[in-house]
Amino acid sequence: MQDFKNKVAVITGAANGIGLDIAKTLIRQGCHVVVSDIHQKDAQARAEQLEAMPDAKASAIAIACDVTDMAQINALADKAWAHFGHVDALFNNAGVGAGMGPAVKTKDADLRWVFEVNFFGNWNTCMEFTRRFTEQGTPAHICNTASENSIGWPAPYMAGYNATKAAVLGYTGMLRMELPEPISISLLCPGWTQTEIANSGALRPEAYGGPKPVRETQIEGDVTPYAVETVGAHTIEQIKQGAFYIFPHYAARHLAEERNDEISAAFDAQQTDVDDWPSHDTRTYLTHMIAAAQAKKDN
Repeated sequence: MQDFKNKVAVITGAANGIGLDIAKTLIRQGCHVVVSDIHQKDAQARAEQLEAMPDAKASAIAIACDVTDMAQINALADKAWAHFGHVDALFNNAGVGAGMGPAVKTKDADLRWVFEVNFFGNWNTCMEFTRRFTEQGTPAHICNTASENSIGWPAPYMAGYNATKAAVLGYTGMLRMELPEPISISLLCPGWTQTEIANSGALRPEAYGGPKPVRETQIEGDVTPYAVETVGAHTIEQIKQGAFYIFPHYAARHLAEERNDEISAAFDAQQTDVDDWPSHDTRTYLTHMIAAAQAKKDN
């Protein structure tokens, strides 16, 4: 998608942080924005803030959505299409953190909650909008928010969170190969960013243990998170350039290089170059199988 003017974008988790910064960038470019967050009052306040920006060139509406609830995801899509008549982009950004601690001490309720939001919520929202974009038949874009932990060695004491973001990477890469031609997709992998995710536990529902107390983020030493204000503009520009991987922060590179270098070194130590590898390649096999099935269907 090379132009967002007069388009409509739905953004989950848009009441603060990265989602809000993306919304600010879009409305400055003339893109109408659906601000979605778990609480209507928070979403409404941000929608009003966006429309009041002196450089705003489009409108914003608020629609509450808990992405762990499929009925609410459906209602979000219904209301967005009903209000604007079309939707052209989904920024699948809602996410939470379950706190920090050793993996073996992770509580089952925390793990299930972070998966319900970060993976199942992301997956279900993406699939619902993919179906509707396909029916609509016009160019559309999906941007799934993952993390630097998706593409690099994970941060310690965040096992559950890291696992959810790796899962988002896995299915988004798959979907990239399955989407019909009018729909494009990208994976946003921010580094450590100044957001409220550390206190997302304050919104945890009773089914997963109830709200956690708000706490101040402790910054040790001279290492600090990136300012959130750089993410939105970078993300939109990279979508226009056709990027799949979107990296708004350079610090994430060393994590990716460390993982990639170790993987390559392990292959070099354990395997030798052979000519018959294509005959054992799963992706090649599946590609041929799908092409054959499509040819049979066409005939």
